[in-house]
Parts: sequence; structure tokens; C-alpha cells
Amino acid sequence: MNEIDITYSIVKTRQGNDTILVRSGGREIYLHSRISPEREADLLAGRFDPARFDVLIVLGCGLGYHLVPLQEMLDRYSEVIIIDVVPGIEKEIERNGITSFLTGSPRVTIVAGKSAADVADFLSSKIDMDRIRGISVLEHPASVRAFAEYYDVVRKEVEKLIHLKAGNKATREAFGPRYVANILRNVRHFEEARPVRSLFGAFTERPAVIAASGPSLEEDIGLMCEEQQRFFIVAVDSALPVLCRCGIVPDLVVSVDPQPYVREHFIRCDTVNTPVVCSISSHPSVLERGRTFVSLNTHPFAQLAAEVYGDAIGSVNSSTGSVAGDAISLCRACGFSAIGITGLDFSFSGYRIYARGTAYQDRYASFFQNRVTTVEGLNCRYVLGSSGAMKREGKFTRKSFLQYRHLIGDYILNNRMDVAILNNRGLSPAGARHIDFASFISQHCSGEIPKKMMISALQESSRPIGSAPLLAALRKIMNESLFDELLDASLGGRVSDRQKSRYRDLVDHRRAPG
Repeated sequence: MNEIDITYSIVKTRQGNDTILVRSGGREIYLHSRISPEREADLLAGRFDPARFDVLIVLGCGLGYHLVPLQEMLDRYSEVIIIDVVPGIEKEIERNGITSFLTGSPRVTIVAGKSAADVADFLSSKIDMDRIRGISVLEHPASVRAFAEYYDVVRKEVEKLIHLKAGNKATREAFGPRYVANILRNVRHFEEARPVRSLFGAFTERPAVIAASGPSLEEDIGLMCEEQQRFFIVAVDSALPVLCRCGIVPDLVVSVDPQPYVREHFIRCDTVNTPVVCSISSHPSVLERGRTFVSLNTHPFAQLAAEVYGDAIGSVNSSTGSVAGDAISLCRACGFSAIGITGLDFSFSGYRIYARGTAYQDRYASFFQNRVTTVEGLNCRYVLGSSGAMKREGKFTRKSFLQYRHLIGDYILNNRMDVAILNNRGLSPAGARHIDFASFISQHCSGEIPKKMMISALQESSRPIGSAPLLAALRKIMNESLFDELLDASLGGRVSDRQKSRYRDLVDHRRAPG
């Protein structure tokens, strides 16, 4: 919706105050009462809570009568962001004697007449979850009813942004020290690691299948094994044990998680010659294996690496918060002519958590199963507890799955990718089409591909990243404020001198945080 779609006029009410008449698509709509619009001050009574939520996002404003109570508590908010569909409405608010305080405060920002995408970009740059207590979102009912389609899209963008930023904050709080320690440890492995950019555009006439570890992977594993020489197999690390037990050798593995449990995925898997695409913050055990291609992400120390190496390393960070999303990003960057996905369920398909043979399911089979409690029973109990009985399309799921589904769907749509889901047993992301595995092979896969030769040639022809440039940069800034600023940004707050000293030791390869 743009400026041409909406016009408006200011009309005097019977009591002499202003109301607004909006015209759009042949409709005329009053956004406030034609008699006493100022009575809207009671509309959101009791809904303002700056003690808990110091950032307020308002969807729909009109002339702002419903926000009059804010005048007495504006100084308790760090930020008030008003989003309205009507372009130029802030000028009318400024002229209104009752609500002009909204344009006279540095704490209030009015975003008017912008597309949902522009609103999302603005909010992304404006909101810093590390510096606020919380966010509340309030709506102006008349505006939202009148322009339901616009505000529905904006509301979804706001929700997605809040979930993403809150998730990033939670991730920093949970794994912040590990991310920093991993990156500083991984630098020493750059002598052998290759830049992921070496793979970009190298497979433009070849098909690929991404293997994730959801329950539906089991449905396609037989055909994948039989036909594996006709397409490249890109496996997320948690799917590795399933593939290896069935005689499937993946051509690339994607492993980006920072936690030490990723080692479980590689145990008893003969993948010593299989290259792993990892993040700069992946657990060091991944890079220690050798034959790695490193990708940068948005971590502050990764941005320092980008400054040092320029565009030489590259990135397949999808910003979806999932290894499956990064696998899709990798396939896009590699230029594969067709991309199929199996095992990406976003649900507990068949009352199972993961495919049989994953490290997660092996834990149940090895440690928890007995004559009374079976693996199937444990799965069912976990599914019902974890999902909270939440269902989508008849399948048990949970909020985090739906969030990943939404983010991956947006990634596929925004990049205009042709992605095929190879079975329909899970919940598909937006933008992906359905096709059965056999049809994918017949349509996109011809003869056998010399996969090992192609991968080996890429490894041989690409130069290692090299540790020296980044180590020199880190040592140069170790006793400067920039190093402290990077730590503060990485850990989401002030870092003690003792912690800083320990991270400096890590740069010099002395004992440091685990």
C-alpha cells in the first residue's frame, strides 16, 4: 500500500475537535468518533505498563486520541514507535492541540505510510533487546479494522522481529561466552581451513538433496541410497548417523552449532574425507577434523574477520537460526540447478522427535529404554509434553518449529528459490513446492556425477584462509577499547576485567574460558 492509495481530510466534530476521514479504494472511513473523539483516551486504559515494557509499539494511530494517557508517562518509556498506514499523518497530529505532544517528544517516533518491509527494516535498526526491559504492542481498533490487510502484514513483521531479536538475545545470554571462545580458538585452524567462497557457483549444472534429521528422512533413505551418485547430498550434521548407517556418503556436511554435543553426530561416521561447511563460531572439534570450509556470520568478532579478510571468506549465514536454513543458503550460493529437501518436518511426524539412527534417538535406545518404557513411548511422551498439544495441519509441533518454518519460508521466498520438499509428511515452509523423491530424480537428475573428483578439485584449488592476518588484528586491539567493545557486544553487556583477561589469554593460546 503506497501514498496514492490513501487520501484524507480533517473534519470538525460537533464539539469542535478534529476527526479524520480517510478515503481508500472507493471507501470513506472515519477513524475517530464524529462527536467526541477525545473519549478514546479511555480506550486503552490500564494497558500501558512502562515498568515492565519500556518500548511501546502502536499499530494504527489516526490523530492519536487513544494515546492521550501516554502524556503523563512518556518519560517512563525509552521508546514509543507509532506505525500508521496514512502517509503524512504526523503533520496533522502536530497541529492537533490534544495530541501534539506525540510529535514534540524525542521518545516518540511516527512511521507513517511505509510498506511493511520498510517498517521491519526500521524496527530492526531501532530496537536493541540488550538495552530494554520488554516490548508491548497495542492497536488502534478502528485503524486496524479499516486497513486489516496492511496491519496484518505489519503485525506479522513485528512479531517475527521480536521473536528473532529475543531469540538472539537468549542465544547470546546462553552461549555468548562459548561463541567468543570458539571463534578465538578456531582462528588457529585457519591454516588448513578453506573459505566457503571457494564453493560458490561451482555446481551450476548439478542437482542437490539436503538431508535434515526430521522423522520423514526415514521415508526417503532407501531411494537416496540407491541413487546417491546422481545428485549431491548436503547433510546437516545431525542427519549424519542416519545416512552413514544406510551406506550413504554425504558430499558436504553443514555444522554451525557452538555446543560440544555436535561431536555426537560425527562419532562412528566414516566421513573423514567429507568436507564440512562450518561457521566461524562452530565448536572447535569440527574444525579440528580438517577438510573444513569456514563461513562468516553476524557475530561481532566475525565482522572483525570480514574487515581483515575482505570478501575472501564469504558467508552462507541464512539468519534463520537453524542449520537447515544455512544448508539451504549454501546450496543457493553453490548454484545447484535443483534443490530437494528431505527430513525438514517442523513437526513431530508420526509421533517421533527425530529420524531413527540420529544421536538423539540413540540416547533413548541406549540409556532410557527398558522392558516397560520403549523408545516409541518415550517419543510419544516427549512429543505431547514439548508440543503442549499444539497442532498445525493435524501434526504436533511447537512454537520454535513454527518460527524456524516461518524464517526459512521467508528466506526461500525473498531469494526466489525453487526448492522442492520431497515428501509431505511434515509442515512445509512457504515458497517450497512438493514433489516425490522419484519424480525429483527423474526430472532433475541424469547420469552419475563424478562428485568426489569435483569436491577434491575444489579443495585442492582453494587456498587456506590463514591465521596470521586475524591473529595480528586481534593482538593489535587486545589492549584497546575496540577489543572491550567487541566483547561487550558479543556478551550483551559489560564484561568484567577478569573475563577480558581470560579472553586475551585465549588470543595468545594460553588457558582461557571453555
